[in-house]
Amino acid sequence: MFAFFPPGPPVKRRLVSGVTALLLLATTVAFDMQMQAVPRSDPLGRELLYLPTAEMLHLTSLGNASLVADLLYLWSIQYYSQFQPHERFLYLETVYNLITDLDPLYHDAYRIGALIMQIQVGPGDDERQQAVIRLFDKALRNMPNDWEIAEAAAWDMYIRYRDMDQAIRYIEVGAAIPGAAHRLRRALGVWRDREGEMTVDEALQYWDQALEESDSAYDRAVCERQLYRLYASRDEERLNPMLESWSERTGSCPASWQPLIDAGWLKKVPVDYFGQPYRIMPESCSAVALDEVHFD
Repeated sequence: MFAFFPPGPPVKRRLVSGVTALLLLATTVAFDMQMQAVPRSDPLGRELLYLPTAEMLHLTSLGNASLVADLLYLWSIQYYSQFQPHERFLYLETVYNLITDLDPLYHDAYRIGALIMQIQVGPGDDERQQAVIRLFDKALRNMPNDWEIAEAAAWDMYIRYRDMDQAIRYIEVGAAIPGAAHRLRRALGVWRDREGEMTVDEALQYWDQALEESDSAYDRAVCERQLYRLYASRDEERLNPMLESWSERTGSCPASWQPLIDAGWLKKVPVDYFGQPYRIMPESCSAVALDEVHFD
């Protein structure tokens, strides 16, 4: 029903129009609040009614599949920003598979898609991890020279899922890509060493090569630190049984290496990676590297 107001003074007409607008606004707000109170299975209206296939979008894009991928990517960020971490992210893998089918070289879509998949927590975390792995593997199949994707996948597996097997797998892929940052080789060595996958000799060979290929003072320092530790570990395995045997034969721990040299057990004073003599700790009668060595 519409009200008809006869012509009147301009001020009066403006006042009536203002009151009418306020009444309409109040009615609209009240109606919207009542509609929001109606229970629905999807209260935010986030259900996808229809998602076309990549083949159909390729046909309808008229050669602009990358542009369509961009539009879907922007839409996906807005769409999934409505969700809360405890909610079920609908069609997540399907959406980012569609985007990356349209543009297989879409670096950001792989990365952001994987990040959104990792936000959700709770039941089904193993299945979501497998979805993340599938998306990263797809990225590396389509972009085999993208070491940054491999690095991101490795750290996501390490930090989010604590899955060292997958983390090492991805960091190995990234470190083998020509031009990859040296930090990938450094992380690979640390992780493999931590997991006990390397023998001491293999680790020494690895870090020697990493030192040779290092391209910054920081990387060189990290490599030298690892080599220092590895050489000390290897030498201690050789020297400590010798000290133990000397102590058993003589009844005392030697104060220096000279008695062992005089007895022909050693040719010279054993030194660490940096040429510093090993100490002999009298309490445990064991060899230790000098603790004065510092790494900046």
